[in-house]
Parts: sequence; structure tokens; C-alpha cells
Amino acid sequence: MTLSPHAPVTQTSVPETAGRHGVRPPRLVAHRGAPRVRRENTLPAIAVAEALGADAVEVDVRRTADGVAVLLHDPTLGRMWGDARRVAEVPWCDVARLGNGLDRIPRLDAVLERLDGCRAALVLHVVDPEDADVAVRTVAAFRGSTAVAWCGPADALTVVRTALPDADVWLTWESLGAPVVADLQALTPSTLHLDVAFLTPRTVTAAHGLGLLVAVRTVDDAEPARWATRLGVDSITTNDVASIRATIAAAERDGWPEREPTEAETTSRAEALAHRIAHEVIAFTREHPVGEVRAKAHPADLVTDVDRMVEQHVRGRVRAAFPTHGFTGEEYGDAPGDRHCWFLDPVDGTTNLANGVPWTSMSLCLTRGGQAVVGVVADPWRGEVFEARRGRGATLRDRPLRLDDTPRPLAGAVVGTELDGHRPWPGFGAFLTALADRSCALRVQGSGTLTIAQVAAGRGIGGCVPAFDPVDHGAAVLLVHEAGGVVLTREGPVEGFPPTGEPFLVAHPGAADELHAVWTAALAAG
Repeated sequence: MTLSPHAPVTQTSVPETAGRHGVRPPRLVAHRGAPRVRRENTLPAIAVAEALGADAVEVDVRRTADGVAVLLHDPTLGRMWGDARRVAEVPWCDVARLGNGLDRIPRLDAVLERLDGCRAALVLHVVDPEDADVAVRTVAAFRGSTAVAWCGPADALTVVRTALPDADVWLTWESLGAPVVADLQALTPSTLHLDVAFLTPRTVTAAHGLGLLVAVRTVDDAEPARWATRLGVDSITTNDVASIRATIAAAERDGWPEREPTEAETTSRAEALAHRIAHEVIAFTREHPVGEVRAKAHPADLVTDVDRMVEQHVRGRVRAAFPTHGFTGEEYGDAPGDRHCWFLDPVDGTTNLANGVPWTSMSLCLTRGGQAVVGVVADPWRGEVFEARRGRGATLRDRPLRLDDTPRPLAGAVVGTELDGHRPWPGFGAFLTALADRSCALRVQGSGTLTIAQVAAGRGIGGCVPAFDPVDHGAAVLLVHEAGGVVLTREGPVEGFPPTGEPFLVAHPGAADELHAVWTAALAAG
């Protein structure tokens, strides 16, 4: 009972199944059935997906307290069925009573029987190794002909491979790089299973070069569906089989769209998208409790599950709207693209977040040819979104931000700075002392993005950080420029980004000269 995939597509040949425009249509996998028509992971949803012509149906498998494999995505019954308990703690007899009519949680064996003899295969998504073990025993006991594949993380798939040596395995890969050799050797997957956020031409080429198929999820919009198809992916997982099928069929019939949007169109769409993303991230960061916290380079360099989830969400949103754009993120690195590139820090101030200090931000910036064109900084704890578009100014809560050039004394003012990691930067002490001698206060609050962005809003007279990085500071620097502030390196004002890795200062125009003199003297002393 394995799902037989079609042969990988090479870069030099097109299979006989290619359409008349030379692009091979991918197989369509219905995500949790047809969740836009019927409740996800139920028999009616699966029936609709099959009726719509899905090549396969991907469902999520969990176990009940008494070891019954059932279809459910979440570990708890709350989101879909109104019961806060974990399904692993509830016996099947109680699970079976939830819902009404056919809208109930089905057993896996019932789903296997429902698809027996049908064209559509079944892809079982397992996350927990114990759930995988129960699902494996259910599939092994089934005597029908339903084709089955398995997807999920390596630890769950190891259980599958051990029990079912001939199983068709799709390795879920949450990275921009190639899968590690150990996973490939241990699991011998047929398919690399990628979130659309991590889909790149390089990934498809590398996977096909390794003899792997590429399955991308979850694609519900026309533009990324066309892009993924033209990249040569082998299957697309979607919540909307009918729409994606129609999109690909229309492109096969009428030709693939060749017109590129104008730069003005791209910038306007990017500005609107960045605005929406900022508000989505505010809601998510405020509502999602911090779970896992890990150290990266050293014990003070932290990353949380919120960092990773926000970045994956933003990457997916950008990929859906602008599939050919490059993207560089704090947690998942660089995905090259065309002359456009997005820079994201999902949580600037992770140490604050991990310790319950409400002073963090998200930074998202679009550049074109290395020049910033759109930037947003989201402050989840104030519920504020700073926005800037090159040549169009900066706003906060739809209020224009504009710094005048009236002379401003340092006495009584506030300047922000950040540490170099968790240590003071060279010259920090001299800078602190020089400002104190001028009756000016220095603040270190833990988010370089906000330290710079606040200056654009007139909150503080200036700010400096020890090393520019477009991931962390690109959006904030654009904000300062568009608000009429001054961005300076040691040598003086700059029009665009400071050099990466170099210290920089932003300032109110009326205080820029004096603050720059104090700052450069401190750097020299350091």
C-alpha cells in the first residue's frame, strides 16, 4: 500500500504529461479534505475532495486514550469540536459523540475503507511518534487497496519506516537548505515536503538532483500556484482544489502570464501587504504564549517558537503575493530571488519576549536593487505600526511623521542605544558619560528596531546601534529617512542604508551635529 509517485522532472526534459505550453501540471493534494466546503478532516470533506478530482487527500492523524487512530490536526479537541481536552486523554467512545450527523471525527480505518477502490490516494500527516505508531498499526491491519503515503517530521517518520519498510515517505522539511544526509539515508523518502514559504528554484533543483519529488503546501492563491508549477514541483497541497485546478488549466490553455507588474504596482501591493502582515503579527505575538526557548550562538542569544512561527507566517504571506522575490529572515536565512528582496526580523528583542518584558518589535522591509522602498515596524505591546514608503513619507496610526529642523539641545533629552549582543559596545561608557555631562539620558531597552523607529516618531532625540543589519534595521532606517531624520555613520550622513556591520546613528535634524560629535568621539575613545 504505497503511493507510486511519477518520475522526477529534470531541468533538461519535460515528461510526456506536460501540457501544450511545455509545463507539466502537478498532482493536487486536498489539504484536510475540502475544508472550505465541509469541516476539515471529516468523511464529508474527504468525499468532496475526491469528487473534485483531487489526486490525493492529506489528513492529520492523532490517537485517542485507548489507542484508536482518528483524524484530527490539533492535539486538543478545542478548536474544531469545542472540547478543551487533549484527544490522547479521551477514549474513542467519547470522541465519537462529538459533532453531529456525518460531521464527526472519523476513525482512520473508516477513511481507508471510504477511499478503497477510489482514484484518490491518502497522505497521512503524523507529528507525534506515538500517534505514528497507532496509525501504522491501523494501516498494516487494513486489507483494502487504498494507496497510502506518509508525511511529517523525521522522528515520526522513523516509526513509520521501521514498521513499514516499503512505505512511501514524504519528509517534511522546514528549511531553505537541503535535507541532512542522515535523514535521507535513514528514511529514504520519495518526496521533500515543503511549506511554500521555503520553496525556491534552488530547492527544487537540489531535490530533483537527489532523486526526490517536491511537494509544496499550502497553496491557495493563483499566483504562487502558477509559480510553483513552472518551477517544476511534483504536487501542490491546497485547501481549494477546484480553484487551483482551474488556475493551472487556464494557464495550460491560454499560456502562462508573461506581463510583469510595474514597479509602482509592485510597491503599492507590497505596501498594502506589509500593513496587513504587521497587524497579523501584532495579534499573534500578543496572543501566543512563549513556549520553547533555545539558545543559538551563545546562552544570551535566544530564539523562541514565536520567532520561528512568525517568520514562517510572513514568508508564506510574501511568497503567496510575490513568489519571485528574494527573502532574508533572522531565523531561516536567505532565499535568493529577483531584484526585489524582503528583510524580516520576526521578533527584535527576543530576550525581552522570553523574559516577559513587553518591549519587542517586528521589522519588515522590501528593497529593490538594494534600495529600501517599503518598511513597517510593528510594536505588539502598544499595538502600533510604523509605516514608510520611499518618497511618500512615514506614518504612525495614519498620522504623518515629520521631524522639523528646529535646533534641539541635548540637555533634558533622551537618546536610545542597544548593546552589542549582551555586552556594551566599544565606547559605550564614554558615550554614557559624555551624554550625562550634557544632562542627556541614555536608554537601553532591548530592541534595536524600536530604538531607531521611535526617533522617527519624535520619541527621543536620537538612537544608535553598534552594527547595521537590514534584517534588524532596514525598515527603521527607511522610517527615519522618510520622517525627515538624519542617518549617520562615522563619516557623516548617508542617504540609504549604512554599510552592513558598521555602527550608525539616527538623530533629530536639530540635534544631529552635536550628537554625531559626541558619538564619534566616544567610538574613537572605545
